[in-house]
Amino acid sequence: MTRTVYQDTRSGTRWTFTQWAVLVICAANVLWAIAGFVAEPSFEIGHHAPTAKVLGMDFNGWHALAGIAMFAPGLLLCRRNSWSVLYLLAASFGGIVPGVWALASPQVMWVLHMPDHVTDAAIHFAIAAIMLAIAVVQIRRDGGWANTMSDLRQPPE
Repeated sequence: MTRTVYQDTRSGTRWTFTQWAVLVICAANVLWAIAGFVAEPSFEIGHHAPTAKVLGMDFNGWHALAGIAMFAPGLLLCRRNSWSVLYLLAASFGGIVPGVWALASPQVMWVLHMPDHVTDAAIHFAIAAIMLAIAVVQIRRDGGWANTMSDLRQPPE
């Protein structure tokens, strides 16, 4: 017996692939950021600011705070398909920009000191690519951008 991957919500709608993906990605990244903060809670700035490597990424208090600020909203935005897709597009851009900066300098945004900045950039790009791919898959599954955004015209749940 097979089970559907969608779950009925209170309003009777079914969650899409993207909504589940956003929930999982955001929960995992918020937990990762919390682990990074626990590993190195320092909010020091500059070239000698301490960092701790957590699952390959250099973390300190600033990087952990940025991760929570970026991924915590997704835990609420996963409630609608359109919000999920828009979130993925915005968050992927939010991951690419510091990734590009990290390739050029170990001190991103003049605050985040990343000794292993090339690896950090690669992780940022990988997460952004996954988020973009999920958004594109959902848009194609829905039959186009207009269909994906159709629930924006509905009243909130």
